[in-house]
Amino acid sequence: MDKKTAISKIRKCLALSKSANENEAATALKQAKALMNKFGVTDMDVMAAEIKEAHVKTTAKQRPPNWEGWLGLSIAKAFGCEIFFTGAYYRPGQWTFVGDEISSEIAQYAFSVLLRQLKRQRKQFIEEQCQRLNKSNKTRRADLFCKGWVGTVYGVAKQLAPERKSEALTHYMEQHHKNMPVMADRDRNKGRDLSERDIAAYWAGKAAGETAQLNRAMSGDSSKQALIGVAA
Repeated sequence: MDKKTAISKIRKCLALSKSANENEAATALKQAKALMNKFGVTDMDVMAAEIKEAHVKTTAKQRPPNWEGWLGLSIAKAFGCEIFFTGAYYRPGQWTFVGDEISSEIAQYAFSVLLRQLKRQRKQFIEEQCQRLNKSNKTRRADLFCKGWVGTVYGVAKQLAPERKSEALTHYMEQHHKNMPVMADRDRNKGRDLSERDIAAYWAGKAAGETAQLNRAMSGDSSKQALIGVAA
């Protein structure tokens, strides 16, 4: 038996230790403590075993646009999760939300839904407001629109944010993702002097972001049903 298997067995024993049958509870607790001593398992190791990872694929391979990263960070903060991006030259990258099983699932779902919604509005903005621009300038101005949109969503998400992440999550990240490299994102407007139309694109995004609502999840519901006010 390795440590991972031992932790799984310890969790089962701890669950049995809550049994109404006193003898069964005592035996299960004794077995859990024995396994913890034998395999060097701490209470925090057991708690961290409840942490899960939920993944969302994206079109970016290595450097996602920074507005997409901001959206992910907003959602992660709202549900007490950590988030990171991994990618490669040969396949699409993915965002990973790390948290307890329910929180990571809800964060994954919220991000997926809001990202689809934002991309639809981005496309609409380009078609309606960027007709006379060349391709690179369309993309650059649409990025500003997206930044504004995410800025509004971040303001909503910030109100939902827990005071701090759990110690178990911090322990899990130290154990599994301690040396995660800093993500290199893309900012197509970095270092540029923005025109009035560029600034207007940002504020148009801020206004459009008002259509996205992100409310606190309701305990006891399934992850998708628990997310109130987010249209697919």
